[in-house]
Amino acid sequence: MTDPVERFSADALGVPAVGVRVMRPHLRTVDVHWHDYYELGLVISGEADHVVNGEALSLRAGDAFLLSPADFHAIRSRGEAPLTCYNTVVSAELMERQLAGLGAPASDGLPWLVPDLEGAAPDFERLQRELAEPRLGSARVAEAVVACLVVELARRAGVDDPGRGAPSPADADLRAAVLHVDRHFREPLTLAAVATIAHLSPNYFSERFRQYAGTSFQSYLQERRLRFARSLLVATALSVTEVCHAAGFNSLSHFGRAYRRRYGVAPSERHA
Repeated sequence: MTDPVERFSADALGVPAVGVRVMRPHLRTVDVHWHDYYELGLVISGEADHVVNGEALSLRAGDAFLLSPADFHAIRSRGEAPLTCYNTVVSAELMERQLAGLGAPASDGLPWLVPDLEGAAPDFERLQRELAEPRLGSARVAEAVVACLVVELARRAGVDDPGRGAPSPADADLRAAVLHVDRHFREPLTLAAVATIAHLSPNYFSERFRQYAGTSFQSYLQERRLRFARSLLVATALSVTEVCHAAGFNSLSHFGRAYRRRYGVAPSERHA
């Protein structure tokens, strides 16, 4: 079934091997969509309504944001002038390496929406230059600039320093598995397949997952899908059937029962 929410991919956008591409579009209206990469943006001029995961926000010059593959959004400019911004596509591999270096709170806290970050414009400009005219060390410079921008956004977004050393290899593998669920919950996922990411047997992974997340694998996956579905119902005019499949549910009846148990109303009763 075709995904009713438009999906942008890094491959379709021609992201180079370094894992970063910088664009500078003039936007009027961008309908609800999601992507398989991280989107790092900085507004240069103009104003817009920015709907992120169903929540309506404002965008103006100097505002910055970082969205993950688990987020969806739409942009509608205000007034006659378009919204001009740096729109930076960052591959999941590159961005998750940066987030991992900041500890668990960084990965858990996305999306980041940071006002008044105008001082970051020169960093975006340099990143664009390095990618437009690659030379000796450009890939390393590009990753370093992305790392600096991520640190600055994390600080401004109020991400706490965990104050701990590096996690054990076992915990790091488990966290990678949980992050995989967070980023790919719309896709068919099985406990056995995700257990391989943590290098654990399915039975032991199930036990460790419950200890780590405080709930079972299936409950965690369903909650992720339900939150996404609820946001789509609030933010779009998609039908319940379209939302069901966009959120990763295969059965409309199962989706309806799960939604009613979680939110106390049927998905057809759209609510904020």
